[in-house]
Amino acid sequence: MSLLTVTQVRGGYSDADVLHGVSMEVAAREIVVIVGPNGAGKSTAMKAVFGLLKIREGSVVAGGVNITGWSPNKIVQAGVSYVPQVDNIFSEMTVHENLEMGAFLKRGDFSAAADRVYQLFPDLKSKRRTPAGSLSGGQRQMVAMGRALMLDPKVLLLDEPTAGLSPKYMEQIFQITRDVRDSGVAILLVEQHAKQALAFAHRGYVLASGGNRHHGTGHELLANRAVAEMFLGG
Repeated sequence: MSLLTVTQVRGGYSDADVLHGVSMEVAAREIVVIVGPNGAGKSTAMKAVFGLLKIREGSVVAGGVNITGWSPNKIVQAGVSYVPQVDNIFSEMTVHENLEMGAFLKRGDFSAAADRVYQLFPDLKSKRRTPAGSLSGGQRQMVAMGRALMLDPKVLLLDEPTAGLSPKYMEQIFQITRDVRDSGVAILLVEQHAKQALAFAHRGYVLASGGNRHHGTGHELLANRAVAEMFLGG
């Protein structure tokens, strides 16, 4: 069952289109990765899905509901959460206070949601009273992902979650991404480490110049000579 369907989306910033008819789909319990060269429109496509830029043509449907043009606050209520690449935590707040901010739409007690996050991110439990800005890059990324999971989304959007991380933390974030999927949340991520991401993704989309260039299973794209030569370094 498709949880997120993007169909022929065209849009961008001000009057300039960056996306020229991008389409993609995320099904239940899938990890889908968006890869491509710099300037391909990968992060822009993610922002379009989450209502952070104007869509001039096409549609975004989540859980069978057309959310095209909705505000991010409404999109979160439709079951889609987003972790941007930068400025994705409140540095002066503690880890637990960041999770509280993620639960801003919940009514009543949110301790069960926080407990689920701590189970997924055990590194954070012992640092729950620590200012998030003092953590390592990998741990800050865990805080950002944990905060986005506090509202129990059906789909989690991750924009380059391993950017700037050491190989150790990069592998840890990839494993956590798989754990989040195993918990029942579908994942759509933009990733600069294309080979590593495609190796564990169910499916992938290669964007170039703001449009779809290739798509297929992760293994199909890794085996595609054109994709390898153009986007994966041969």
